[in-house]
Amino acid sequence: MRIKSLLASAVVAGIATVGTGGVAFASSPPKPKPSTTSADSAFCAKAEQRLPALEAQRIRDEQQIDDLMKAIEAAKDHHREDLVEALERRLDEAQRDHATVLVQIAVIHLRCHV
Repeated sequence: MRIKSLLASAVVAGIATVGTGGVAFASSPPKPKPSTTSADSAFCAKAEQRLPALEAQRIRDEQQIDDLMKAIEAAKDHHREDLVEALERRLDEAQRDHATVLVQIAVIHLRCHV
């Protein structure tokens, strides 16, 4: 009986602590955004010039992925398993390239606030 009461009091104390911490966190003011450093401004100067080219590359990659998906379906319909394997390898490569471009675009947006 004694163990149950100790365990119950520990649970109540833990809930009260977590609840108090949640209220304190919710009421704290938001942190100000850090100012841009000279390294960030140099990065942003170059990156903003690259952004239109990266967007164009993203569009080309998406079109290539769509074309490869259609080609894979056509090859499957014609029972060309060797061609399907080759197209799937090209599709994997195109998807990796597309993911890289998306990450580069996201980094520019996050660091440069554009």
